[in-house]
Amino acid sequence: MAESPLRLREAPRGLVSPRPVAGDGSIRWYAAYAGEGHEDALAARLRSVLPREVLDDAFCPRWEVVMKRRGAWLKVERTMFPGYVLLASADDAALSRALSRLSFSVPMAGRRGRALSPMEAETQKWLERTLDERRVLRASEGFIRSGKLTVERGPLRGSEPRVRRIDRHKSMAWIDLGGDGSRLLLRAALAVPRKE
Repeated sequence: MAESPLRLREAPRGLVSPRPVAGDGSIRWYAAYAGEGHEDALAARLRSVLPREVLDDAFCPRWEVVMKRRGAWLKVERTMFPGYVLLASADDAALSRALSRLSFSVPMAGRRGRALSPMEAETQKWLERTLDERRVLRASEGFIRSGKLTVERGPLRGSEPRVRRIDRHKSMAWIDLGGDGSRLLLRAALAVPRKE
């Protein structure tokens, strides 16, 4: 038996809901496996072949990384969920039917038969609030006083309780987006230049 060119791996815990959600007409996000490095190509292809009434958008969210190269600070965008594309749709049944009619395979994370499992609602709401119009999680800046983190600027402002770990040297934080006991740790750029 020939092996598939796409080697499926399990979706990160918390990326998809552990149970199917009844459709209420709101736009939900669904994760499709694209293979690392192929996310943008699959998103563009799906946007071009699926009808607009079925697929609201296909995108690959990114996060901004602050790096120092040759003495200069620069901002680079990295894929937030490597190997995955998010599909936004208000009708999971129509999306599932449309995907099954395509001439190419689109493996969906968390698929149960014909039912699609959306991203956890809490995770989707947090991402909708923090991503910019290009679906990029921009860098934030804050400080630590008496062992407590305060984010002064950026999309992580107000999300301090979700921060699980900070690497001040790399200007990076790990954000816990897990809902309902699932744990999804997401990397985000967070500069903490001072600690008091």
